[in-house]
Amino acid sequence: MKYDQNFIEKVRDANNIVEIISQYTNLKGRGHQHMGLCPFPDHNEKTGSFSVSESKQLYHCFGCKKSGNIFTFLESYSGFSFPEALEYLANRASIEMPKPEENARSQRPRVSKDTKNQFYRANKFAAVFYHQKLKNLSKDHKLQAYLKKRGFTEEIIEDFRIGYAPEPWDDLAKYFQEKHIPTSVGEKLGLLRKNKTGGYFDLFRDRLMFPIFSIDSEVIGFGGRIIDQGQPKYINSVESDVFKKGKTFYGIEKSTKHIRSEDAVFVVEGYMDFLALYSRGIKNVVATLGTALTENHVRLLKRWTKNVVLLFDGDQAGQKASERSLNNFFLHDLAPQLFVLPEDQDPDDYISEHGVDAFKESAKKSQDLFLNLLNKWMGDYKGQPKDKIQLMDKVTPILQCLSDTRLVQIYVEELAQRMSENPQKVYSWLKGAKQPIQPSKPENKPISEVVDKKISLKGIAKDELVLLGLSLKSPKYMNFLINHQGVESLSNRELKEMFSQIVDKYGQEPESFDKLAHLVVSKVDEPEKIVNLINISSPDEVSEEDESVLKECLIQVKDRYLKRELSVLTAEMKKGSSSQELEQIVNIDKINRQRKELINIKNASLGE
Repeated sequence: MKYDQNFIEKVRDANNIVEIISQYTNLKGRGHQHMGLCPFPDHNEKTGSFSVSESKQLYHCFGCKKSGNIFTFLESYSGFSFPEALEYLANRASIEMPKPEENARSQRPRVSKDTKNQFYRANKFAAVFYHQKLKNLSKDHKLQAYLKKRGFTEEIIEDFRIGYAPEPWDDLAKYFQEKHIPTSVGEKLGLLRKNKTGGYFDLFRDRLMFPIFSIDSEVIGFGGRIIDQGQPKYINSVESDVFKKGKTFYGIEKSTKHIRSEDAVFVVEGYMDFLALYSRGIKNVVATLGTALTENHVRLLKRWTKNVVLLFDGDQAGQKASERSLNNFFLHDLAPQLFVLPEDQDPDDYISEHGVDAFKESAKKSQDLFLNLLNKWMGDYKGQPKDKIQLMDKVTPILQCLSDTRLVQIYVEELAQRMSENPQKVYSWLKGAKQPIQPSKPENKPISEVVDKKISLKGIAKDELVLLGLSLKSPKYMNFLINHQGVESLSNRELKEMFSQIVDKYGQEPESFDKLAHLVVSKVDEPEKIVNLINISSPDEVSEEDESVLKECLIQVKDRYLKRELSVLTAEMKKGSSSQELEQIVNIDKINRQRKELINIKNASLGE
């Protein structure tokens, strides 16, 4: 949905960027400037170069150059979408989110905030219960030997709040009663089950427990692994209004920042595979929850990176899982890689035997998933007509999912080469299929995921970006820009409209100057290109060097604008009537005079 700007500002004003970022790095300072070590995982520094401005509500790292506001920090560090960051901050400030428009096609009632909070509270207490039970186990308990065998360190157990569900039938049920948590809530979450006498018993018993967290670190469900022999090996929480297996990953709350910094993600099949990689320093990893990769999974991954490596076991089940996922990746024009382990090994076995470096080297050799499957499908290919038809029947519905014509062309050419056919003939076979290739219709997104498109700064002239960045550094620079009609001379229409709104807001509320940069950051796709120029560690600082750069850029921007106007007039004059010629000559002469007078900007004072 499209969120009202006033609501966005209300949420922003109710939260303090210093308090938010202080959860991830130690900030020192007071008043305007706070400094600390950069919290982003791809920037390891020993001397703090990360600056946070409380007055402007912006951050900037002088080392890695990352910049932004409270929303972009949550998006970049924690992997939130903008609506998720907005909702997280609104909930944190006890501000009610605006209600989305009712979807006439959906008969499902909206879940109340109170209901969700009840679920989160019950899951949180259950996680504490299980975790304490594990910590209190005797040293000779059977689980201790298992944890040691699988390499569970105290750090991993604490970081992921791993726990133990005890053997008695109703320990959690009794604990919920002590904490005044309705047993009916525990039943809805799949933690408790009602017996014939009307009482409740625990669903998870004598299992190693893995809390499953949402991207904002709320406990939304659990996975339980049996310790001894028996079936089922794993049990997951039932799906609820806060837990959907096909819409989340295990480890998502820890790994998103690493996925963004590495610009790549490993997707594994379960909790143990995830922890095997994460505990060895390979932290750009997520795990599915006993379900196939869904389109919602792929949509999540695409928010963080386009470089996906599927790490499935080498058995038949792993192969089938990778094959089933391809359509969903192609629906979003992603070409995943496949890293197949030896048939008798999982990630833990592989790294234990070969080491982390060998794992990383092998991962670099991962094969394109479609080409891998093509090898499999052509295992018995002999080039007979029936072989060609069978192969085309396999690939056609998959290639139909792609809307990126470049990928289609690459795969068709590869397919044609392997079939010893002309690519055009393969194209004709594809087009002659029952369902011709066409871009797939995107799945309807939840209304909370639909947001205003941000303004792209790609291709914007550097002098325009410098001009706008400096204008946000000091009210004196902003006034100078306004007085010399600098905004009107911008070349990008969207940027001009956005800055016109900024200028209007400043004109109505001069005291709101510090908020202007925050608004700009919320509306552009690469905020660091502007924030880098503000120097948020020095509020309202005016220097001779900045003043000179401001004026030079203003002259260049205005001159380029006048040249464009001159070109338009000249073109019109060539094809216009003689009755208009005199007026056009006057206008051309006026523009030429204005271009000559631009030099006066250099000597103008900031007060003019």
